[in-house]
Amino acid sequence: MQPIIMTRKRILICAAIVVGVILIVVLSIVLKGDPKNQFGNIIKIQNYSEKVKNLSPDMRDAMESYLYNIVEKNSNGTIDPSKVTDAYIREDSDSQIHSQSINLYSGDFIIDIESIKQSYQTQYSYSDDAANTNVGGNPVVISCIPVEQLKYDDFGCTDFVTEQAGSNDTILQYLPYENFSYRITPDETQTDKLVLNVSFTIPDSDLKGDLASKQAVLALYKKQVNDWIVSKGDDPEKYTFTYNYDDNVNLIPETTQFGG
Repeated sequence: MQPIIMTRKRILICAAIVVGVILIVVLSIVLKGDPKNQFGNIIKIQNYSEKVKNLSPDMRDAMESYLYNIVEKNSNGTIDPSKVTDAYIREDSDSQIHSQSINLYSGDFIIDIESIKQSYQTQYSYSDDAANTNVGGNPVVISCIPVEQLKYDDFGCTDFVTEQAGSNDTILQYLPYENFSYRITPDETQTDKLVLNVSFTIPDSDLKGDLASKQAVLALYKKQVNDWIVSKGDDPEKYTFTYNYDDNVNLIPETTQFGG
């Protein structure tokens, strides 16, 4: 009986070895193959789940696919995006706003990739209502960031928005846009200059003091809008602005040119 028992043990051991080898081979193929999702090849954002909440899995798929494409665009033939495994959202660069009145999540963050010394700005709008027109034409946009915000050296970044945009299309690609301080939406009722509607959310605590103090606060909020437009490679002088406030103080004319 002993030889029979030993034979069975050998068979089981051999079978286990064969199964293990097959699993290793399959795993190697999966890991070496280009990662993909429904939109194509991707670069995985390693800390996405930690930093970004409330969005559908489709939104992550779109962001990671877009990231792959823009890295490939800036590869100059020397970078293989499928080998990039260290894309991270920069600490303290992520923000998200939820507007309950229009059922919209808006947010942005900066992605840093140490291995290839590149950084990109990601901006998104999302609603769980697929028919929500407030989402805009491009729910995900990944673009270059100003040189002064780069973590690494200037790599001569180019992006799809700047490349394809016309005179007004540059900023339209990013609208509507919202953060904790303001919301910007386009109003194309005028033909000479595109009108941008800007709604400020100003805490009561910032509006204490005399008229000069309040005007100084408003100037800072308007500068934030200006800086954001400049960061997208556009010129605020091209637009007319209509300002609205979530407070009861009317401090400046409702419609002015930028800087007015």
